[in-house]
Amino acid sequence: MKKITILLLTILTTALSSGQSKNKITYIRYNVNTAEGQANLEAMNVAFKKMREMGCEKGLSWYYQGAIHNIPLEINGKNELCPGYETIKDKLWAWADCTHKRNSDSASLNFLLWHRMYIWYLEKIVRELSGKKDFAIPYWNYGSTEEADNIMAKEIRDKSGSLFTEARYTVLNDGKPIPGDRVKDIQAALKELQTNPSFAGSAGFSKNLEIAPHGFMHDLIGGEYAQPAESYYNEIYQKKDFSGLMANVPSAGFDPVFWLHHSMIDRIWESWDVSAYGQRPTLEELKANPWPYEFIYPNGDHITYTMEEVYNIVFNLDYKYDNLLYGSKTPVLASNESTAKNKISFQDSKEKVIWEQKVGKTLGVIPFAHKVTSTLAKSTNKVFRSEANSKIVLNLDVVVYKEPKDFYTVYLRYPGKADQYVGAMTFFGVAHDHGMEGTHETSEDGIKLNFSYYISDDLVNSDKDFEIIIKKTGSGDAKVTLEKITVAKIN
Repeated sequence: MKKITILLLTILTTALSSGQSKNKITYIRYNVNTAEGQANLEAMNVAFKKMREMGCEKGLSWYYQGAIHNIPLEINGKNELCPGYETIKDKLWAWADCTHKRNSDSASLNFLLWHRMYIWYLEKIVRELSGKKDFAIPYWNYGSTEEADNIMAKEIRDKSGSLFTEARYTVLNDGKPIPGDRVKDIQAALKELQTNPSFAGSAGFSKNLEIAPHGFMHDLIGGEYAQPAESYYNEIYQKKDFSGLMANVPSAGFDPVFWLHHSMIDRIWESWDVSAYGQRPTLEELKANPWPYEFIYPNGDHITYTMEEVYNIVFNLDYKYDNLLYGSKTPVLASNESTAKNKISFQDSKEKVIWEQKVGKTLGVIPFAHKVTSTLAKSTNKVFRSEANSKIVLNLDVVVYKEPKDFYTVYLRYPGKADQYVGAMTFFGVAHDHGMEGTHETSEDGIKLNFSYYISDDLVNSDKDFEIIIKKTGSGDAKVTLEKITVAKIN
């Protein structure tokens, strides 16, 4: 029965891919620093001017579109931007639909798909309002080796335009590049994502991309990772001394740079999807983990999608990128390639623990080092050697008591070798996930979080001791406690 099920799923996916390969590419998403990208950004500026002038109850308005992503549970005082919205009970159709819930498997599985649909619909609206019929959202190519690519586009930081907000990291709004150390953090995350063998799951590509560079960039742009962290007047919450729009899930969609950021996130996904490592979730997975997909047509009509319709659309889009990461030779969606994916997504729901150790230590400024002694190192290496493509994950269970304004990088350290980066811990949306976004405070028991990383390609074939290193970056005072470390084999 199991073989029959797999065969049917393979036929279904192949059939979808076959149909998708006939799709005609109409639009190209360009690097915002190209001439074409600049022209598209100017079209966004024209459209957003009109969108800002519309009442917030209008589906095409800047406020309505931002609120589809999310909106604060409560506005501080009378809402100056949208008088009809004071608390979440006032929300309009499709508002607060985004997938940022760390404790939800459905949210994690739909994260990339929902955001792909969200910005795809924004493209349609901008084409209509700007009159630029070939408009496609440009992407911000952060993490590039070219310094110019790490500077926020001029149109986004033009105070006289419709794409500007004051509540951003000052360095970026001043036209300076992302600081060099932060660029290296982005590059490390991008490199590690390249070889991830699974789309879904706690250690999968989707979850880890959501952590970094996705969450990393949200908090960087929103001033959380400034040294020291910056605060502003957040016009969506209507609060002073608050973090920037992008650093908070309920206000992030109101910052126009959000769209360039998520165009880049979509590009990273597409680059991985067409690579040798790329996988796709199955339709059955999505149907078992549904999410609301509700958007606004350029004529103002409402549209709601089934999971079957979503699956067909997200792998059958009408755009491509001017180029991709990871050395892809064909900068188009995988659905338009002759090598379109026809294999079942690797499932990583079953873990066999190799070893685990309780820690119970607060991570501080001094890098944390956990020594994996020879007995545990031998156990890890035995499994590592047991099969050619063994899939081993490192799980870190942590507890936080308010949303940290810091991030952490995780490494493996072997004697005589450079530290091997395996992933990051970022906390964008933690307070929102637990209904505490207004104060960023939580209960006495804290919020329990899990960070998981594939480490098969980071391990060294050795029975010798090695260390797990966790480095903190930032000056925040939020306590992050490492409760437990687990190393496990998937399937």
